[in-house]
Amino acid sequence: MKKFKIAWAVLLAMVVVGVGAYLLGRGAQRGTVLAEEEQGIAAEREEISVETIRSGMSDIGELATEEYWFTQVQTYDSSKSAQIFDLSFDLPLTRNRFVYSYDGVIKAGVDFTKASVEVDPAARLITVRLPRAQILSSEIDYDSFELYDEQTSIFNPLSVRDVNRSNHEMLQSAEKDAIAKGVLDRADENASLLVQNFLRGAFHAHTYAIRVERLS
Repeated sequence: MKKFKIAWAVLLAMVVVGVGAYLLGRGAQRGTVLAEEEQGIAAEREEISVETIRSGMSDIGELATEEYWFTQVQTYDSSKSAQIFDLSFDLPLTRNRFVYSYDGVIKAGVDFTKASVEVDPAARLITVRLPRAQILSSEIDYDSFELYDEQTSIFNPLSVRDVNRSNHEMLQSAEKDAIAKGVLDRADENASLLVQNFLRGAFHAHTYAIRVERLS
């Protein structure tokens, strides 16, 4: 009976020691996790400021957030003209006419250096106001040239200036089509998503709500 009591006491002591060690380990682990979370939140509170966000926006600079690919058909039609008294008319055998097309891309985006930033720590809110998207560039793929119709005249030679003017008109028309089909609206939406992802990734702003507005 005495040996049984001693064995039981030893077993009970082992159980107590094991449970105590487990509880101490859990407490230490929980304390470490809480300490890390508190350090992360403290670092986040310290890092997120108007100056740091504005500096990050300036680093982004002017960025294209949407592209619009096009195939534009252009007609160039020119003749020399003459005027007699109040009557104006085209001279015969002086007509140049070309119908051709180019592929190209129009890029729209936002200048992030013009963004304004507000941080409300109490409300845990970051407000970023962006300028509205605009056309940043219009480019022609000159390898995509297609000629559909051609009429030339030796009495009215085509100049490089005429070609440049025609291509410029073609790009202006393509830009109008792109805007009508919503390229600027999509660029604005993509810019808003970019800002939210940027703030959460670069500044760990997980405890903040982020609101993106447009400058008037």
